[in-house]
Amino acid sequence: MKSPWILLLICFLALPTYAQDELSAQDYFSAAQKAYEEKDYDAFLSNMREANALRPNHPVIVPRLAAAWALTGRKIKAVQSLSQMMLMDASYDFENNSDFDNIRTHKNYKKLLALKDKMSAEEVNDEVFKTVDAAFLHPESFVVLDNGEVLLGSIREKKIVKILADGTIIDWLEETPYGVLAMKPDFEADILWVTCAAIPETNGFLKSDTGKSTVLQVRLSDAKVLQGLVFEDDSTIGDIAIDKADRIWLTNSRTPYLTRNNTDTTDYIGAFSGKQFDLTDVYFNLQGLTLSDDEKFLYVSDYIKGVFRVNLDPDGNEDNIRRVASPSSILLKGVDGLYYYDNSLIAIHNGSKPYKVMRYFMNQSGRVIEREEVINRGGASLGEPTLGQIKDGYFYYLANSPWGAYDLEFNLDLSKTKPIEIRRFKLD
Repeated sequence: MKSPWILLLICFLALPTYAQDELSAQDYFSAAQKAYEEKDYDAFLSNMREANALRPNHPVIVPRLAAAWALTGRKIKAVQSLSQMMLMDASYDFENNSDFDNIRTHKNYKKLLALKDKMSAEEVNDEVFKTVDAAFLHPESFVVLDNGEVLLGSIREKKIVKILADGTIIDWLEETPYGVLAMKPDFEADILWVTCAAIPETNGFLKSDTGKSTVLQVRLSDAKVLQGLVFEDDSTIGDIAIDKADRIWLTNSRTPYLTRNNTDTTDYIGAFSGKQFDLTDVYFNLQGLTLSDDEKFLYVSDYIKGVFRVNLDPDGNEDNIRRVASPSSILLKGVDGLYYYDNSLIAIHNGSKPYKVMRYFMNQSGRVIEREEVINRGGASLGEPTLGQIKDGYFYYLANSPWGAYDLEFNLDLSKTKPIEIRRFKLD
């Protein structure tokens, strides 16, 4: 899920959860802008570097840092920063920006133009699985069932519906506590895990509920809610993974906590208790998570900083959490849904332009990405891709969740939406 505060991040440097750091970043950015207007380019650069250190991979900071490098004669650094920007947002127009005039004769400028063309190019290697007129529900996640029917979670209407084979939509779970974000099935156990969070895009949202989330355990065969885990404040539980020991792993995208809970210790609806990894000192906004096949590692996406691996093997000798390394041509920013398959990671990028769905192949250690494969980059169907599911050798994903169709008062403008599309890609 792209949370509301991540949308604000595009325009502002402040995230409410980390006010002190963000005010510092804002201070540096403001000082840099003042220096730029006064043509004090050394001060412009100094302040932009500080802002970038506090907020890496920021779509406002990175191009201004590139301009600061260019205006102080650091052409190589300017090209490098613009290359980073192209991996984040290939629509950024540096070609008509006079701040970059002095780098146009640099030997790597043509490579920069080629990178822009590559990252802007549409490439589609998947196919439509199902299209349904359900934008009014604002779905974020879905589950393809064994019979081909689909469960669709609704953020807007706080429920889960079923899409029958003929396209008919019927209520499956008529009411959830809050808007439905992620759903993960355990078909063998006949269980569906559902994360719900109080967010303003939901009908009936109360400001007093801000920061509340619930995780539901629902029986797949009859939609009976068996239990729930309640988070009372500072939470938006955006994704979930289930391990072989029937423990659930959760990411909190409002406050960067990674949480584990035993599924048989909480009654519906009781207070939540479990193991929490406090990552507030290092991370910004946790989103997708996925377990390796042997469950020695948990991969987690930070929407700002990239993808990280948590060592769960008690006999392992690695650090607890380490960044997944990648070539400079691959930027793991803006990943929402994240899925492990055969020593590769499938990543849904809705924090980059154009939107893209990628498969990243790792080395034997599972800590370094060696190459990438485009599933869909910039395809016409990609409104805002969100979450997916691996099933029977295919990767399915929701291609166009209508986050961009809300006005400032969180009214959903259906004229700005299209039918919801679930696409799929054959993995083997």
